[in-house]
Order: sequence, then structure tokens, then C-alpha cells
Amino acid sequence: MNRIFLAGLMMTLMGCTTASPKQFYRPANSESQLEISGRFNQISFEHQVLINGETVIQGDLPYNYDAFSFSGTYQGRTVSSDCQWKKKVDLSCLVSIDGEKAATLTF
Repeated sequence: MNRIFLAGLMMTLMGCTTASPKQFYRPANSESQLEISGRFNQISFEHQVLINGETVIQGDLPYNYDAFSFSGTYQGRTVSSDCQWKKKVDLSCLVSIDGEKAATLTF
């Protein structure tokens, strides 16, 4: 009985993380593309931005649904994620790299 409860709890927690579709961006003066994706945990409100599979931004959004900005770095480039809610249901995060819009992640 205990194993069933733990397995159910783990499935519930894993099911509360939403991933955004991967998007591709080619920075100015670069020959290679970057793969940008994101995750959002609906219980802890944790937001992550990944570039080429590497977590470059990780932080918690406020529980009162206010807009919030995060920043990080990837290979010497400045990465920012500006998140805002639409009707307290849909989360949209604009990801910029060195000030250029790179992706819009939706959860």
C-alpha cells in the first residue's frame, strides 16, 4: 500500500511540470543555432530556461501572479526571461539573448 501511495505522489508531482515547445534562435554573427526551451512547475511556481539542454535560468515566480523577470548567462551572453500571466492561467515568458528577442515560451 505504501509503494502505491509513493508512486501516485511521484506521478502527481511530475505531472505538474509543464514544458514549452523547443524553439530555435540564431544569434547575430553566429553560424550555429541555439535550442531554447523552458519548464514551469505549477505547484512550486519554479521557472527554468534551458539553452541547448543547459539550465541557464532557474527561479520561482511570485504566487500572486505578478510579472517577474529573471536573468542568467550562457557562454558569455546575457539571457533574460520576462514572464507575465494572462488571466492567471497562461504563463508567457519572453526570452532575450544580449537584448535580442530569441523566443517566447508559453506554459
